[in-house]
Amino acid sequence: MDNKTIKTLLVIASAGLAIAGIIFLCISIFGDKSNNNSLIAALGCIALSNLFNVIRGLNEKSK
Repeated sequence: MDNKTIKTLLVIASAGLAIAGIIFLCISIFGDKSNNNSLIAALGCIALSNLFNVIRGLNEKSK
């Protein structure tokens, strides 16, 4: 794959994971207080989103 396609896919994946993380965080805040699974999922989604952003940044610097 060329660099433009990789960059586009990383942006889409990062944005999707960030949105999913926000949704899970809202569920964690306003939902059942005894269940922490949605908070763990939110943190995982945000961490993966940031990882994809770092990979995209490193890919742009290597050009």
